Amino acid sequence: MHSPKVCKGLDRAEQVSCLADLLLESPSQWLDKPLLRFRKADGEWKQWSRIKVQQAVLRVAAWLEKQGIKSGDRVGILGHNCPEWLIADYAILRIGAVTVPAYFTDSAEAVQYVFDDAGCSLLLVEEGAQQAKLDGYDKPMLVFHGDSDSLAAIAGDDAWDGQLQMPCPTRDDLATLIYTSGTTGYPKGVMLTHGNLLSDVWAGLGGVPVFSDDVFLSFLPVSHAFERTVGHFLPMACGSEIAYAEDVTTLMRDMPEVQPTVMISVPRLYEKIYAGVHAKMEASAIKRFLFEQAQSLGMQRFELRNKGEDLRGLKAKLWKLLDGIVNAKLRAKMGGHLRLFVSGGAALSPRIANFLLAADIIVLPGYGLSEASPVLTVNVEKNIKPASVGPALPGVALKLADDGELLAKGDMVMQGYWQKDAETKEVLDEGGWLHTGDMVEIDDDGYVFIVDRKKEIMVLSSGENVSPALVEQHVTHDPCVEQAMVIGEGQAWLSALLMINEEQLRLRWRGKKRVLPENWREDESLKRWLLKRIKRESQDLASYMQIRKLLLVSEEWTQLNGCLTPTLKLKRRHIRALHQDEIDELYASSESK
Repeated sequence: MHSPKVCKGLDRAEQVSCLADLLLESPSQWLDKPLLRFRKADGEWKQWSRIKVQQAVLRVAAWLEKQGIKSGDRVGILGHNCPEWLIADYAILRIGAVTVPAYFTDSAEAVQYVFDDAGCSLLLVEEGAQQAKLDGYDKPMLVFHGDSDSLAAIAGDDAWDGQLQMPCPTRDDLATLIYTSGTTGYPKGVMLTHGNLLSDVWAGLGGVPVFSDDVFLSFLPVSHAFERTVGHFLPMACGSEIAYAEDVTTLMRDMPEVQPTVMISVPRLYEKIYAGVHAKMEASAIKRFLFEQAQSLGMQRFELRNKGEDLRGLKAKLWKLLDGIVNAKLRAKMGGHLRLFVSGGAALSPRIANFLLAADIIVLPGYGLSEASPVLTVNVEKNIKPASVGPALPGVALKLADDGELLAKGDMVMQGYWQKDAETKEVLDEGGWLHTGDMVEIDDDGYVFIVDRKKEIMVLSSGENVSPALVEQHVTHDPCVEQAMVIGEGQAWLSALLMINEEQLRLRWRGKKRVLPENWREDESLKRWLLKRIKRESQDLASYMQIRKLLLVSEEWTQLNGCLTPTLKLKRRHIRALHQDEIDELYASSESK
């Protein structure tokens, strides 16, 4: 019998003195293993060993020391996920300085706000469009790439070997300022120590073990707390390999090539996979029948395996046949070796979680926030409750406030907001409990079920409380709906702003043997038809949570136009402001009838 795998990262996260030691104090058998994989300009994948990355980090750390960067100084990073981003971060952390990541999707104004607020002494920046965001900005900077005067050139220069003098920081030292996404107001810098982040790595591995033969495919911005901890520090602790997707748009090409075993994602990826599969089913009644049978039997199998049982007899044979016909193709598109998805950043629709689990694709919904380094809960593979975000991780204490808000406590909870004592006191009470701002329910097994953000709960004029996220989950199950935002605060009923998938709309409208109207976004008969479809998807919701009116928008909500956060959550205030006149007209015209 094979001995069970050991997650070495668990002990390492508990024992190392600082985050940089996750890389620099590695077991000798890991040194020649591939650590980083990335696509070169010629389209070929290249791998770097752990020892090569160690050398690069120590050289850049020595260069930073030579520039006068001291313990506690803030150093900014701006760029896409790539080896140079990782090298920059670990070099900054090694000398006890503080990494300040900015989002590559942010505007020049937003990027400069972050670096100004943090008081950065130096910036490490990707050349080209990202560097252009800092034109005229009076801070010293070094670009990622170039034959000389670049981070890559320093990382490859052995003249820096043996030059580093600064001692390693401790677990109590500040490691990073992670600026909150800013769904409301200006972002705040979340102060996280080496110990905060290492505690969360340890807690995460206590819930979901990761091994040295795992391969991560990284595509969420590493500047975000979720990817930084779970896709950047955690695999480093475990001796795993990190492959960088070229772009979020190339994921379906990159996955079969990389063959990842673990992926960290937000619900938007799963929603797109779900929509793509359902769109294909529409084209063939036979495919739809086989898919439905595979899903039904797959869900039975999942529920049995959750209890330690399995399908038997004829059902087991039928499952094997259907799995090979239906699900194996989907898993092959994901590389064929995927062990598990971890979902975070926003609530995952139970319907989409069930779809993946029934296809024998393990997805573990979890929950956290930047202020907690960030992960607090995650489903465990042996007992997944798809509608939940799982139980508390080891070392995490949870309780409910009187109004149902989730409070959390543990070594991963932040020190506070950078230079914002009043805002810190609003969320961190004297007992050390973090007030998360999320309304939840907790079942008898300790599993957490998200209701919505406390600030986003809408109150109708009737006094009924509505969770917009819950309604939006139902609305976006329709393949015609690409994005949805529910509105209705203070009104008698709900409306929805919808971004329509025009290709799917034409396909289904053509099924009614009609030509799509030229001005279809304003066509009342089409809106009524869409409303009927949405009501079918929302029939299990209370009557006051039903959508009564639609506003069809013409521009997709993206990070680039300021409508989405880096984890693809809606910036509701900004979206509403863009469409305020149309929203006012929608409610005014209905009241006048």
